[in-house]
Amino acid sequence: MKILMSTALLSAFFVSCTKSASLAGGSAQSGAFSSSITGSVNGGLSPITGAVVGLFITGNSTPLATATTNSSGAFTLNYTNPGGNGLLYMIATGGSAGSGGTNAKIQIAAMLGIASNVPTSIILNEATTAAFLNVAYNYGGVQDANGTVAFPALNSGGNTNMIAQYNNLIANATVNTSLSTSNQNLLAAMANSIAACVENSSNCNTLFNNAVNASQSAATSIQDALYNMLNNTVNVTNLYALANTSSSTTGFAMPGTNGASFNILPIVTTKTFSCGASPLGIAIDGSGNAWISNSTGVTELNSSGTALGTFAIGAPFGVSIDSSGDVWAASGSTVTELNPSGTTIGTFSVGGTDTWIAFDTSGNAWVTNTASNTVQELNASGVIVGTFSVGTGPRGIAIDASGNVWVAHQTSGNVYKLSSAGTVLSISTGETGAKGIALDPSGNVWVANGGSNTVTKLNPAGITLGTFSAGNNPQFLAIDPTGKVWVPAASSNKVTVLNSLGGTITTYSAGTLPFVIAVDASGNVWATNDSSANVTQIVGVTLGPQFFPYSGPIFP
Repeated sequence: MKILMSTALLSAFFVSCTKSASLAGGSAQSGAFSSSITGSVNGGLSPITGAVVGLFITGNSTPLATATTNSSGAFTLNYTNPGGNGLLYMIATGGSAGSGGTNAKIQIAAMLGIASNVPTSIILNEATTAAFLNVAYNYGGVQDANGTVAFPALNSGGNTNMIAQYNNLIANATVNTSLSTSNQNLLAAMANSIAACVENSSNCNTLFNNAVNASQSAATSIQDALYNMLNNTVNVTNLYALANTSSSTTGFAMPGTNGASFNILPIVTTKTFSCGASPLGIAIDGSGNAWISNSTGVTELNSSGTALGTFAIGAPFGVSIDSSGDVWAASGSTVTELNPSGTTIGTFSVGGTDTWIAFDTSGNAWVTNTASNTVQELNASGVIVGTFSVGTGPRGIAIDASGNVWVAHQTSGNVYKLSSAGTVLSISTGETGAKGIALDPSGNVWVANGGSNTVTKLNPAGITLGTFSAGNNPQFLAIDPTGKVWVPAASSNKVTVLNSLGGTITTYSAGTLPFVIAVDASGNVWATNDSSANVTQIVGVTLGPQFFPYSGPIFP
């Protein structure tokens, strides 16, 4: 993903790391109101003059207002604040950092806060920019749109998570010293590599050429360079050397040693909630509540982990939610449908041993049946309208935008593709212990292979595009709208995150024996812990839920 910025709309906006930025002082308001913000923009410890500062709100690439920095790098920006739960941020481009002269390649950014309660002063510099991109990368929220930077609109929970992460990385417009040494070093190294470019435009080519992404494409801007650093760049030594050239003039201390890894910062909050014995499946409803299957039924938790109800319906495996918000759980030889309040609407006999469920765009439920080696289609009333043979040991199931049904087979290792009428269209072989299956935004199919510790990517025709390491004993997986693949590795108690090319981005601790995973609309990732009575929530690490192509979550 290339991150571009228009110098016609924006300009450089840097802030001294010797000054403090207050995130307090804003008055909470619900509607639109007139507001003003002052600030300064620095490159290293020098003010940037003539920088155009743009103020943005998530979901809109057009700035709310712009201002130009004076000879001290300071500015005052008057604007109409729309209020509400949108997230405000600033981006600055161009200007002069002193002896280096005018530098059109300067790009600096900072987050302000929720629109209804934003600060009245702000500082932007290389450290705030590094933190900004780390958080943006977590959410996949920086996108190029006509040469400007834009965040997609998130809900209030997602925006709150984003600004909380940003404030955890930055303290008084510099690297937060309460972070681990390795994370301080990473953030400072990224900031100093930007500073080298800001202070001398001739260093920008060094930065751009060494900050290459997984496809080996050179960066085209400062923000693009940071994104590439987070996306498994290969020239770490050269980038670190570039950072060292400016560390003495910026004040961003690098407490680590040469050889730091430019991977995404795993600085997140992890929570654990009780959800019934031996939890397996999980699905998120439209209100952000998690429905978790366990050995006695289904437990509903709100986004804060508070139990809203426990509903005894046997010992279900898979759980999924239809477009009306009803919860369907597969338990033994039956499928039970609950309304959003947990009241049983119906219990439908399907025979054999049913496991996982997915819904098509017509509202029909497709259920894998491991005992009979079939997939059964139920209409919205729970009536079986089709039974189709699909080989040995069907487990995970997902349905693409054309209505084709994809089924992973743990026993045979095959992946079957069926038409909406149940006709077998293709069979992909060679997977080992295939269990979980999910679709990415491009229609590609990803399969978790617990037997080989890998994840396989198939194109819509079922042709293998690649097989990638994914931790120890991956079970199921989920894919967020940015194309990142989230894989619980049960035997290592981790969740592994892959980019859309299959490269490992990072890992997160996810409790004991993480099994099934889901993403909610606030960017939280949930993993059931099969060997305990818990579910682990990794707070605010991505963008939105896996809603492809229907209104309810695909499971698994």
